[in-house]
Amino acid sequence: MSTQPTQDAGRVMLEAATWKIRLNEARHDETVQAECAAWRALDPAHERAWRRMERVWAVTGELLPPMVQAPDQRPATSCPPAASRSYAPLRRPLRIAAGCMLPLAASLLAFATPDLMLRLRADYYTKTGETRTVILSDATAVTLAGHSAIAVHYSGRERGVTLLAGEAFFNVAHDGKHGFAVRAGNVTARDIGTTFDVRMTGPDVRVAVREGIVDVARQSDPALRLTAGQQWTVDQHTGKTHRGAIDPDEVGSWRSGQMVLNDVRFSEAIEVMGRYYPGTIVTHGLEHDTIPVGGVYDLRHPREALEALCALHGNRLVSLPAGFTLILASHNAP
Repeated sequence: MSTQPTQDAGRVMLEAATWKIRLNEARHDETVQAECAAWRALDPAHERAWRRMERVWAVTGELLPPMVQAPDQRPATSCPPAASRSYAPLRRPLRIAAGCMLPLAASLLAFATPDLMLRLRADYYTKTGETRTVILSDATAVTLAGHSAIAVHYSGRERGVTLLAGEAFFNVAHDGKHGFAVRAGNVTARDIGTTFDVRMTGPDVRVAVREGIVDVARQSDPALRLTAGQQWTVDQHTGKTHRGAIDPDEVGSWRSGQMVLNDVRFSEAIEVMGRYYPGTIVTHGLEHDTIPVGGVYDLRHPREALEALCALHGNRLVSLPAGFTLILASHNAP
C-alpha cells in the first residue's frame, strides 16, 4: 500500500505551519500576506491544510506558557527590568512562541482524542444530541444529525462533501455545470438533482433517496442508480451490499426528532441512538451481532428510546457511574 497520500498531507501541513509562523512574525507585512494567499489558492489541499492549521493554532494558542508570550501580553509587574538587560526585537518573542506552538500542535495532533481530531478535520460539526442545518456557498442545504461532521471541498468542476462521521441529509441546489458528490469512507454518492441521506455506522455506509436520483459506487465499482424510495447499504470491510425499498417520508425523519429503523443490526441501532444519548454507551456481547431491529423511536427522549429498544429485543440496560450506560446482549444478561 502506497504511503504517498499520507506523506503529501504531512508535507502540506508543514507548509501551512510555516506560513502561519511567517504571518505571526509579520502581521502587517502585505507582501507576506499576499504570498500566503497565493499559496492557499494554488491547490484546494493547501486551503484545507490552512483551515486545519488555523484550528490547531486556536486550540494550542491558549496552552502557551507565560515565558513565550509576546511583550504586550506579559502580565503586569511592579519590578522594572534591570537597566543593563537587553531585549530582542519584538519579532523574537513571536518566533519563540511560534516555535513552541508548532511542536505543541504536533503533539496535540498525535495524542488528541478521536473527537478532537474529528473537529479539526471538519468544516461543520455537531455535538451529541444536536441537529444543525448549514447552507453551503451554492445554496445546498445540509442537515447534520447528532455527533456528525462534514468537510467541504468545492473545486472548479465538482462540488464535493466528505461525511467524516455520523449522518447527514442533503438538499442539493441544482447546477448543471458542477456535479455534486458525497464521499463516505470508500463510497461515493453522486447527485442528479435530489434530496438524500447518507449514514455511517461501523463499517456500513447507507445511502437513501427521498427525492430524485442518486448514483452510488464503492471505490472503482460500476455505479448503481437509486431513485426515490430506494436505499443501498455496503459493508466496507467485506464489500457485501444490500439494496432495498424505503418509504421516502422516512428518509431523514430524524430531522423532526423521529428515528425510523428498518432491518438494521441491533448494534447499528445502538450506535445511531448514541448520537443523541447524553452519556457514554458501552456494549457487551454484540461483537457478532446479527439481530435485525426496527421501529420508530423518539430522539427527543433518548433514554426512554434506548430502554424501549433494549426491552423490545430482550437486552439489558444498566446505568453506571460517571454517565456510562452498559448494554448487555440477551445471552449475557443475568
